[in-house]
Order: sequence, then structure tokens, then C-alpha cells
Amino acid sequence: MKTNSSTTVHTRNSQDVNISRLAMMKTYLVSLMDEANCQKLMHCSPEVIEPIYNGSTRMNPASIFINTGSQEDMAYIRQKALENGEEFPLTKKNHTCHFDGVNDQGRDTANTKYLAYADTEISSLQKKEEHRTGVVEARNIITDIMKTKEMIISFISRGPIGSPVADPTLQVTDSYYVTHSEFLLYRMMDPEAFSQDVAEKGYMFINFHSAGELTPTNVSANLNKRRIYMDVERFRSYSCNNQYAGNSIAPKKINHRFANMNNLRNYFGERLDEHMFVAGFAMEDEIVYFGGAYPSGCGKTGTAMTGTHLVGDDLAKIFIDAESGEVRAVNPEKGMFGIIEGVNQEDDPETMTILTGEGNEVIFSNLLVCDDKPYWTGMGEPLPEKGRNFAGEWSKKSGKPASHKNARFTISLDSLENYDPATENPEGVKLSGLLFGGRDYTTMPTIVMAHDWMNSVVHGAIIRSATTATEIGADGSEKRSPFANEAFFPGPLAHYINHYKAFGENLAIAKENLPSGFQVNYWLHKSGRGILSPGEADGLIGEKRDTKVWMRIMALMHQGRVETIWTPIGRIPKYQDLKKLFKEVLEKEYEKEIYSKQFSLYTENLIKRVDMSITEFAKEKGMADEFFHVLDTWRRDLAALQATIGSIVTPDQMIEYVAANQPH
Repeated sequence: MKTNSSTTVHTRNSQDVNISRLAMMKTYLVSLMDEANCQKLMHCSPEVIEPIYNGSTRMNPASIFINTGSQEDMAYIRQKALENGEEFPLTKKNHTCHFDGVNDQGRDTANTKYLAYADTEISSLQKKEEHRTGVVEARNIITDIMKTKEMIISFISRGPIGSPVADPTLQVTDSYYVTHSEFLLYRMMDPEAFSQDVAEKGYMFINFHSAGELTPTNVSANLNKRRIYMDVERFRSYSCNNQYAGNSIAPKKINHRFANMNNLRNYFGERLDEHMFVAGFAMEDEIVYFGGAYPSGCGKTGTAMTGTHLVGDDLAKIFIDAESGEVRAVNPEKGMFGIIEGVNQEDDPETMTILTGEGNEVIFSNLLVCDDKPYWTGMGEPLPEKGRNFAGEWSKKSGKPASHKNARFTISLDSLENYDPATENPEGVKLSGLLFGGRDYTTMPTIVMAHDWMNSVVHGAIIRSATTATEIGADGSEKRSPFANEAFFPGPLAHYINHYKAFGENLAIAKENLPSGFQVNYWLHKSGRGILSPGEADGLIGEKRDTKVWMRIMALMHQGRVETIWTPIGRIPKYQDLKKLFKEVLEKEYEKEIYSKQFSLYTENLIKRVDMSITEFAKEKGMADEFFHVLDTWRRDLAALQATIGSIVTPDQMIEYVAANQPH
């Protein structure tokens, strides 16, 4: 592992742990285990034993269970999740349901903080707590928090086992539901293999979680003491008094943040950890893999599912293969924690096969259950008259939602028909394109292909998106969402953007292997394009299923197999190519009027977006001049278009404008 002087995260070498103290630690831990668990512990190296000891002496569990991910261990975890009421069985075999508390249904942004030294810079969009102050507060809250519970220790690889970019991750929790979920989502390791991985890579992520005291309905009782604190100096997290998976399953977004900080400190311009799906699309002679960054709740999972070769729906670890000069990606996960609202047979047949069929393990959360069958909003079938959900007894007459907007399902990816076995390849898959998008109701065209890498960086940085139910207190208002990763990047935005810039400029990438960049926007509303009829309910222009066409036209654009239209902000597809694809892929007629609404440049809106972006990023220290050069160029060219053609520039007008301004 490459290091530099700023690196503060490390593990102790085995020789650093005093032999007498090691014996003391083992003696204490053994006192809390039965013989079988003692034998598992003995395969842990001293640097792995130490954080287990530290956590147990602080959290004071009644017993300790070492989870290796074996069939026997997971049978125990599943049974305990049912016995203590964290999950309950449904009609289908291996289908269970979990309810979070009414006020524990999303990421707690108010109590999510980075613990950092005074001179460690943190993103202007995030909350920082002075390191020692935050550690002391977290430790005080978790003291004796497990005194009547069993502590579960799991050893996780965030990435295919053997991958050079996989993160060894230690999970400490008292939640069988969390452990069960992590088994579906991640690769479990035995203690010996994990200890070897830690020794080879020189670091590990360490996570302490407790659901805390539970109410009679088995939900966290002390939400006022809910904390999600991330020590970015030592890569340790403290998550307590919560159950919602986005806060409690640390290998997901908590450790995604650590991976980003690790890249900034040790792999600047060499690795990216992104909030992206990775999916391949079978074209005539190759599989074109895309990484797609959309904020949670903006269709990322649904878009990933349109791929013929699914690698992942949420996170991506991107790196450069030194031998081939290719940009490659692995999924740190092996499962899916997906939003279930709106999943139905017409739009999501592959997913519905798993959710309604036999033989696959599924954990549902925060939806409606009637006669041990799950129901959710938008599932495409009538809801029962009565049932129970996360809030208690429910009836259709109440008028209240049957399921939470952030209700979820957890499955293993290999249960899906379009699962790509390359997901387990330690070397990953070759990425051809990076997509950036969000819930933008008014401004960006549906697809824009960036002119070059720096333009790709700018497109990713200026995403704005309506907030969704994945965050507690979300009200649907629009906010900045750079790279759809801003909530998960601890460092200053300028550092992140410069890191992104340096990655694309890395000479190790062969020129022909640099991924194309796209900004995508499937969320244009009729009102945002001035086509809402009087009395008509507002809604999307187009349909959810159109995503299958958008993905394939972008693959063709990347391959250079279709002509594109130049615009100041990037290239857009031509109508005839889209019309053909809509017919071939969806057997659907694609009207020219709809195309014009989706791909016209609304220059006033775009100039406003550029001006906002310039103002916002000018406040960030250390931004590259090239970043503002791109935005300034866009603004000048958009202003010229507006002055020449008007506030709405159709694709046909853009073609004529370019032709008229070509040198003769």
C-alpha cells in the first residue's frame, strides 16, 4: 500500500501488541464466549483482536458471537433475528420483514458528523465535530449499551475477495437484523483470511453499532441519543440508538466515506469510490459497462436493472489497471438494498420475480403486511383493506400510506436473472462511461455527452436534485448534489474535484480507454417544459421504462456509432436514432414533439444553473482554474444562443446554428 506523510490511519503490527497485554485481552474475551467462539477468536491476529477487546470493554456485552459467515453461523443469526423480534417470517420461504421505528426511517443527517482534528478540512456541505470531543461523546453514549445483549463480530471484505481495492472491514453490532442484512450485502471472511488481508493492506475499517435500548415493539427507544459519528482520522465509526440500515450497516455508506478519504490521502488521482451503479449493456460486439451516479431515490437501482449484465446498483470502486491502461470497477457489495416503492411487474419484472417468487432470501422493511404477505405502494396490485406496517395497525380507510416512501428490500445480487458473474472478478469490469444525474424537473436535457474529461467533471459537480425520503426531514426541495456523492465524501469539495480531474488525466489510462461522461436527467416534468394542460396533473415527460432506450443510445454515442448534435454544454442524440431504438427496444412510437421537449436547450434555465454553480464553487478553496473555464465557456456560448435564437433552442435549431457557424 502506498502511503504519504498525511496518512494517519494504520493498524498495529503484531509485534507492537505487548504479549502480556495480548494474553489479558484474550482472557477477557474468552470469558464472554463459549468454546466454539473461542476457537474462532484464536484465528484472529492481535491487531484484529484489539478493537474487539476495546469495543467489548466499553459496550459491556453479556456474551460475544464470532460470525464467520458459515452456514452454521448464519443459521444462528437468522434464528436469533426471529426470536428477538427484529424480523418476522412471511409466507414465502426465506422471506422476512423488519420494521424500523416511525422516526428512524432514513439517514439522520442532523446527527451524522465527521470526527476530525482541527487542521483536517471537511467538506463545506457536511458537519464536523472536533475529534476528541466527538470520540468522548460517542464513547459515553455506548458505554454499557450492550450489557444485556450479545455482541456479534463479523469480518467483511468490501469488494471481491482478493481484489487490490477491497477494504477489510470489522463490524461490531448487537443487531441480528444488521448482521443478516450484511450477509446478503457483503462477502464474509473467516478470521484468519481477514487478518491476513489486514496485514497485507495495512489498514481496516472498524465499526461499532448498537440499536440501543428497544421498545416493546423492538425499535430503538432513545432516538434523542442517535449518533452516526465517523472518525476519519482512524477509520472508526460509532453508530448507536438506531436500526435503519442506512445508518446501522456501516460497510455501506459509512465505510464508503472512509474509502473516499483513504483515496484522497493515499491514492490521489488513482482510485475513485463512487455512489454509482455498475451495469453492462450487451451491444452487437461487446458489453458496454457504465457507472451511474444518482442520489438515493432518483432511479439508480431501476436504471441498473435495465442492464443485461448487472454488477451493482449502488456503489463502485474504480481504479486503473496498470497493464491494460483500462479504467475498471468492482462493486464493494454483492447484494442490493433497494427502494421498493413503485417496483412493479411492468417496469421491474426481474426484481418482482425475486420479491414474489420462491427460493430466494429476501428481507423486506417498513412496508405493509397482511396475512404474512408484503404489500407496498406502486406494486401494481390492490392493497388489502387492513394490515400492519412500521407505524402499527393500518387500514385503507385511514388514508395513510401503506408503506414508507423509503421502504426497502434486501437481496443477494446473484438471485437476479441479469446478474453478471464478473461481479466476483477481483480485477473488475472495464468502464466505458460515467453517468451523473438527479431529480432535475426543469433544466438539463435528458442526455448530454460531455465534450471531454474536464467537461465530465463539471457535469458531475453541478448536479442539483430534489431531496427524497432517503433523508429524514426531506421536503422535496432542490439542493446541490455533486457527483451524487457529496453526502459521502468527507474532504473539501475542491479536493474531491481536483482528485477527479487528476484521475482522468492520469497517464496510466490509455487514451482510448478514458470513459465518456454523461449528464442524464430522466425527471423532466411537463410543467418544467411548459406542456402542462389546464387541470392536468403534473408528471414526467415520457415513462420510467424509457430508461432502457437512454442507456443504449449512450452506449452507441460512446462507441461513436451514431451521429450527435453539438451544443455548448455537450452533445445530444439525434431524433431518428432514438425513434429507431424506441421501436426496437420498447415497441413504442417516439414522437418528435416529445423529443424536442426533452432535448431542447432552455437557455435561461441553463444560464441560471451555470451562474449558481460558479457562485457556489467560487466559495470552495483550491478549485482548479480549468473548472471555471468550462463553466465560463458554457455561459458565453449559451448567452450567444439565447441572443441569436431565444430562450428555447430546439435540436433542429441547434443543427442549423452549428452548420451556419462552421468555417468555410
